[in-house]
Amino acid sequence: MKQKDIIRCMKQNWSDRTPGYLSRLKDKSKAVLVPLIQTDQGLEVVYEIRSSSIVQPGEVSFPGGGIEKGETPEEAAVRETCEELLISEKNIDVIAPMDGENAPTGAPLWPFVGQLKHYQNTFSKAEVQKVFTVPLKWLLSHEPRRYMTTLVTQPDPGFPYELIPHGENYKFREKKHPIYFYQYSPSPDQEPIVIWGVTAQITWSWVQGLKKMMNASNEEED
Repeated sequence: MKQKDIIRCMKQNWSDRTPGYLSRLKDKSKAVLVPLIQTDQGLEVVYEIRSSSIVQPGEVSFPGGGIEKGETPEEAAVRETCEELLISEKNIDVIAPMDGENAPTGAPLWPFVGQLKHYQNTFSKAEVQKVFTVPLKWLLSHEPRRYMTTLVTQPDPGFPYELIPHGENYKFREKKHPIYFYQYSPSPDQEPIVIWGVTAQITWSWVQGLKKMMNASNEEED
């Protein structure tokens, strides 16, 4: 290709391109589903406790995982939910995409909210230790505890300080990052289950959006 044609080709091929993330990220993008079920108590959110045989055992999470080649984030979220909760795709109604987050590895994480129909508390024991639900009304009335952490750039041995201004005295930026914690007790005599990290972050972001939507709806009715 001649250099004079490069700009024309970029315009033709990339003008409608959906931007992703830089390829320096080691892990591929992931997607999760915030699963809702309708019960006699109203809407409830389904959470998983991860199996002892997979990464981050014993932690609370939403169903989800890596996006495979050729998949959209929504398709990946649905597929992973089917695999982990042993539910048919036809019984998953994806309601809406949510704002993207970063997984603990730094990889992009795309959450969706959806409703499960005819769900009978099934799950794959290979990936899930157990499932539990939290009533939406509890999440709407309980704020998570919020703690700040500091993300610091720590260069590896052999880093070429001689190539940057001020060398080893260069002041890398530090980034503040909030971590949220919910503590939910299914009953007064049970120890609280801790929902934290990116799962709590997604939960909190979704709940904040719900509150704004509900408030706006109430104002319109008034």
